[in-house]
Amino acid sequence: MSTVLEIEKAIESLPKQEFWKLVEWLEAKREEKEDAADVARAEAILAEGSATIGWEQAKVELGWK
Repeated sequence: MSTVLEIEKAIESLPKQEFWKLVEWLEAKREEKEDAADVARAEAILAEGSATIGWEQAKVELGWK
């Protein structure tokens, strides 16, 4: 049996409460990876020395003002 099938079988055999704990843990891990990717993108943009604009100008460009 492949590892993926073994994992699927193990997950399917979990009691409902343990299954939902696993789901919550996986969601937290996904969010951590997304946050890390966001930070990396922001750091890359800042490292480029891209021009920044103020909050008032940002609102104008977004059509909020």
